Amino acid sequence: MTDLQLGDLLRQAPDDLDPATADRILEAALVSGTRRRRGRRLAMAGAALSSAAVVALAVSASGLVGTDPGPRGPAVAGAPEPPPATTEPPDAPGPGEADTEGPVVPTDRAIADQPTLLAVTTDLLAGAGELSGLSVAAHETSNPSRLGAPLEGRRVDFSLDGGGASVTLQRWDGIAAVGSTLAVDPTGPAREKIATTAAEACAGAYLTSPAIECRESPAGWYSMARPSQGDAMPDTFQELMVTLYTPDGYVVRIDSYNTPGEKVGPVVAEQPVLTEAESLALASSQRWFVPR
Repeated sequence: MTDLQLGDLLRQAPDDLDPATADRILEAALVSGTRRRRGRRLAMAGAALSSAAVVALAVSASGLVGTDPGPRGPAVAGAPEPPPATTEPPDAPGPGEADTEGPVVPTDRAIADQPTLLAVTTDLLAGAGELSGLSVAAHETSNPSRLGAPLEGRRVDFSLDGGGASVTLQRWDGIAAVGSTLAVDPTGPAREKIATTAAEACAGAYLTSPAIECRESPAGWYSMARPSQGDAMPDTFQELMVTLYTPDGYVVRIDSYNTPGEKVGPVVAEQPVLTEAESLALASSQRWFVPR
């Protein structure tokens, strides 16, 4: 199934499939498909190199021994000829794969280092509740990202009054700006599009129904979503996700739950531990970044 066919399938899904979930499924499928195709190409290349090494070793060994093996025996009548070697041709790249990249948006900022991120999180959440489990980890530079690329993004995880939350700092430009059906105008052609502005990046790489609602703020363009925790989870499990796209290519995502984490109980509050206003304020802070 191609990326476009998968997009069409999700767009025809039942209405109760929310946009954020559809985006996640499609995005995961695209990244997985890209990695499988690249994995096959790498595996074929590795097999070819291994075969060449074995042949070279055999030739080298016979030269070192320097003995005459003598006349060859007669060929066995009716012996089958070895089948010719075949190699599976690599798949052609599909729309939205890493062979295509969007523009790199200029910026004079960089993500702050780990000690700074820890201090900023503690300071910004002072008085919001009991903060615990604070940690910072390297994260993919963008989503999707090149396989094996350096992890230049950062993710800050913490617990607030027992509810899980995180701040993820990444880029929306370059490879992440490419989508097979990215379009601010839902009536536009469902072909490869490239985001060049924060507004286009916020609108999403794939058409959804209903369309993602993006709003402008002084810090950029943002969207709010309440992703489903899945049919297996109780309705009391709640999640709030606020995603801000900045004009200089950064995306800041604030994710919070009313449980210790995604699909993990127990429920500690009626709503996620961060409100929409608090999440947007966190995402809009300039303190996550430092001058280059």
